[in-house]
Order: sequence, then structure tokens, then C-alpha cells
Amino acid sequence: MFDALNRSSPAEDVFQTLLQQWLQTHAQEREWLQEFGSRTFAEPIAIEDSWRLYALSRVNQVLLLPFQSGEGWEGPALTLPDYQAFMTGLGCQIADETDYSPFFHEIVEVTEERAHSPRRKRIELARVDWPALMLGTMMFSRAGVAVSCAFGALQPEIATSSTLHWARQRRYRRTSDPSDGWGSNSQWRTTFRRDHVLGDELLFNADGKHDLSAPELPVSDYDLTAAERIELLTHRCFVRCEKPDDDLYPYDDRIRLARTAR
Repeated sequence: MFDALNRSSPAEDVFQTLLQQWLQTHAQEREWLQEFGSRTFAEPIAIEDSWRLYALSRVNQVLLLPFQSGEGWEGPALTLPDYQAFMTGLGCQIADETDYSPFFHEIVEVTEERAHSPRRKRIELARVDWPALMLGTMMFSRAGVAVSCAFGALQPEIATSSTLHWARQRRYRRTSDPSDGWGSNSQWRTTFRRDHVLGDELLFNADGKHDLSAPELPVSDYDLTAAERIELLTHRCFVRCEKPDDDLYPYDDRIRLARTAR
């Protein structure tokens, strides 16, 4: 499907010609995704399952291109309702979170309000360009959102243009992914980042080796403080930090935070 989407023409209605037919002819894949969504976090994930999720995430990133602004290919011809129909048909659930959280939301635009009322939240949603998708308790794809914020809560240019990690394709910003630099076949042996809602806590990058909440900061080859590593891990990019971001490797970090944390 990935190759077929990339070969589609601007005039082709890919929902009718490709996505809908794929749902009808791949019941086994739909059943697997629905079964996966019913698993608990404690159940181990087979490496082959992680590869399958990663491959689907790459398809998803192509499907999201029409809802982004920026340079390059505009993506396949697809409406938002048809996108949602395909992804929910696979077994994903739409997460309609009204409070901003880096767990659920990827920032695409920032409006900074210097005269921000103290009664308002420091960061608020202003617009949702595409929805967040869950597989059970696991985040599959964050929502793309415009936000308004109090002065200093974010650095608008950094939050919208810094390198987005754990991503392969965006129209509006640079990306960095563990699959970068691998060949056309080997790149598909990339594991999927797992973030989970665990009651009143959020677990970021469950399979990361280094716990950033440990009393001593785990060793890193990069000159980042604990707060900067947490910022990079939770937002998947810098939103305030002004340090260089073009040669970082945050993929081994993990953290568990209270759901109310921002």
C-alpha cells in the first residue's frame, strides 16, 4: 500500500480506489490490529509486531500529508472524513482530548499571547488539523494541532520548526527517524515507539533503556540537561530548548509522568 499511495495521482480518489478495497481484502490485518489494541501494556510485544506497527505508521504519515502545509508533495487525494474512516476501520480509536498534552498532540502552529489571562491554561488548543489515534491504551498517531500559549510557555519558532524525532515524513518541518540511513528493505525492520496511557499516568517510549526519572541522569553522548532530554522525549522535538537538534539520539530514553503534567 505504501508504494501505491506514493504512486497515486492528484486526481485519484485513493479512498475509493485503494483504501476501501484494502479494508475489504485484508480482514486478517484488521483483526490483528483490533486484537493488538485489546492487549495490556504488561504483555510483551514481539519484534515482528513492532515492525508491522512501524510499517503502518509509515503509511499513516503519507495519509497525513494532505492535512499539512509546507513544501513538497501534497500527498494523496484524501479528505479528513475518509482518512478517519480508514483508520477507524483498521481498529484505531479517535482520542478527542480537549486539553493540550505532548502525549496526544503534535504542534504545527503557535500563537503567543503576551496579555495572557492567569485564569487560562499556559497552552491551549486553537485548532485540530488531524485527530489523535489510539490502539487501546497505546498512542498510534498524535493529533496535529495549532495552539495558543502564554508568553514564554513555548518558543514558537522552535516548537514549529525544530527536528521532529520518531517521524519520517512531514511537509512543514525536518524529521529524524531510527530508520534514516538504512536501505529500502532494511528500513522496515524499525521498531515502533510505544507510548501508553496507564490510568492517571502517561508512559513515553515504553521500550527505552534509560529512565529519565531515575535519581541519577542516565549517561548520554549529548550535552542536554535532564529537563531538556525530557522535553525532547515527550514532545518528540524541542519546544523551548535552543540547542542544536540535528544530531541527537533520544530513542533510548523513557519516562512515566502524571497525566496532568505539561
